[in-house]
Amino acid sequence: MGALRSFLLSYPEFLLAALCFLSLAALRCAVRARRQPGPVRWPVVGMLPFVLGNLGRLLDATTDALRECGLTFAFRGPWLARADFLVTCDPAAVQHCLASSHARYDKGRDFAEMFDVVGDGLLVADAASWARQRHVAAAVFGDPAFRSFVLSTMARQTARLLVPFVDHAAAADCVVEIEDVFMWYALDVSYASAFGADVDALSVAAASAPVPPIGLATRVASEAALLRHIVPAWWWRLMRWLNVGAERRLAEAKAVLDEFVYREIANRKTLAAAATGNQNQGGGSDLLSLYMAWPRDSGVTDRQRDQFLRDSAVGYMFAAKDLIVAALTWLFYILCTHPHVEARILDELRSLRPTATVSATATGAGEHAVFDADALQPASYLHAAVLETLRLFPPAPFEEKEAVADDVLPDGTKVPKGTRVIFCIYAMGRMEEIWGSDCHQFRPERWLSDVGRVRHEPSHKFAVFNCGPRSCLGKNLGLSNIKIAAAAILYNFQVELVEGHVVQPQNSVVLHTKNGMRVRIKRRKTA
Repeated sequence: MGALRSFLLSYPEFLLAALCFLSLAALRCAVRARRQPGPVRWPVVGMLPFVLGNLGRLLDATTDALRECGLTFAFRGPWLARADFLVTCDPAAVQHCLASSHARYDKGRDFAEMFDVVGDGLLVADAASWARQRHVAAAVFGDPAFRSFVLSTMARQTARLLVPFVDHAAAADCVVEIEDVFMWYALDVSYASAFGADVDALSVAAASAPVPPIGLATRVASEAALLRHIVPAWWWRLMRWLNVGAERRLAEAKAVLDEFVYREIANRKTLAAAATGNQNQGGGSDLLSLYMAWPRDSGVTDRQRDQFLRDSAVGYMFAAKDLIVAALTWLFYILCTHPHVEARILDELRSLRPTATVSATATGAGEHAVFDADALQPASYLHAAVLETLRLFPPAPFEEKEAVADDVLPDGTKVPKGTRVIFCIYAMGRMEEIWGSDCHQFRPERWLSDVGRVRHEPSHKFAVFNCGPRSCLGKNLGLSNIKIAAAAILYNFQVELVEGHVVQPQNSVVLHTKNGMRVRIKRRKTA
């Protein structure tokens, strides 16, 4: 009893001593922060104050920290939170981890769990599974029939959906959230390319109708993946277990995606069986048909094969859609804020011959021109402007890997096994060491040679489409889609930002805008 009484009497002294210790530790960290570059590592909470203090500009704050630390720094999260990782934008590290020593780095189980909406597809696969899937995907994307089908689909959806919708918005003279327009357009293109069928999310007739379930499902899934990257893993796993909030909406969205995709697979099997008696033949040039035509591995059940087809198609849709949406949104933001770039691209387009025309039904006068990929081949300045947009506003601002063995980066940084490495692609485009003193300026000319041809940059420097064995197979198709859509809008319409509307990047796994991009659209006068 006396001992307990003595402890209670001395408890304030223990508390005061603990507070003094924490205060001195915090003061020591503050003094050290003045001497060392990068975010301050505080006791207990680690570098969490850096994140919380920069929530409104986390990408730019990370870029500043990387610049101060010589392109690489170790992030330390709160104690016991499993939130420690290495952040880098060093091209040498990118080349090392993603190319020359890629076998030592995988996506990791945590990454696959956060993106479980794509199943076990190529986007999240590791090791042997990735090698098999990459082999099939490379064959499909390298098929001339697939490339021709996708390019014609892009031009067709631009002519029948995007141009009429934009023309309708111009006639209505209303404020348009153009990022949403690109969202539905990208869904139309990716869905048609994957399944050879039209969902018509952007049609003028559907403008006042409910959004298609597949459209809502893809959007909800993207938002849920973003949330999983922001909140602690235990939080969203608890929400998933309880089936509440964003995790419940994600489960419903996955059910809708599965319903759509498995129905397409079943329909294709039925048609193929009726035509040839062979359920493994797709019979078309869309992604699903070519995947179904691929010889089945021995020992694979029908259920496993259907799962493989589903994961491949959904992964393709998400990758294609995110690239198109982000790239087109930021490209038109640049054109709105850099009129001299817009004028030069317009002059270039006017020197080309359109491949199709679309009646201006909304205004009842004239026609709108559409260019296909072949017609845009000479448009080198447009191509350079797209690349420059991707340099400053990469659709995927981060790339993530996990070390499967102890390693050392080229600059001497040690990477213990299990370390998550975050490659900040957004920061890479803003480093003087990489792009020169004018790295913050939008200059398409940096991509052009003296004779006006597009200049090649190594993928470890321009890592927008990844680097090494995991380089994006759809890079050229994606660039073609961006140019086809951009040329159709720019040639026929004037896009103007709503006065006073601020456009900023959102802290997300896909570089969407924080507050959207509100514009007014006018029909361009004939030159």
